[in-house]
Amino acid sequence: MKKYTPEIGQAIFGQESKEYAVEEILEASLLMISKEWDRVMWNINQKEMDSPFRNTGARWECDTFKLEAYSWNDEYEQPYNFKYKDIEISWYKYFGRGMSVNKEVAYDEVQKMLVDCLNALREYEKQRNKF
Repeated sequence: MKKYTPEIGQAIFGQESKEYAVEEILEASLLMISKEWDRVMWNINQKEMDSPFRNTGARWECDTFKLEAYSWNDEYEQPYNFKYKDIEISWYKYFGRGMSVNKEVAYDEVQKMLVDCLNALREYEKQRNKF
């Protein structure tokens, strides 16, 4: 993994970035989790919900992972936008921009993270869906 260098706006105004740049496979996995989050929330609520992957201020968590949209509160030191086990990922203002991760993440870890998070969302849906 390559080291992460934040853009100037992120370095001055954004939350503290992590040490490594997010590789494509990790970003693609997060995108899949985001799409599944949208689908599950729609099925449960029958309306579009404010996604923590977007610039909404929304937060969401389950036993497997945590999500927190970019915070515009200057007094809040946001530790991450996505957390799974010891993997912490941050982005600047919106998902996909200025993404960094706190550690080198091996391919098999990404694969396990994706499967675990998708399964957690599906279990969440099963427990809360009234249909």
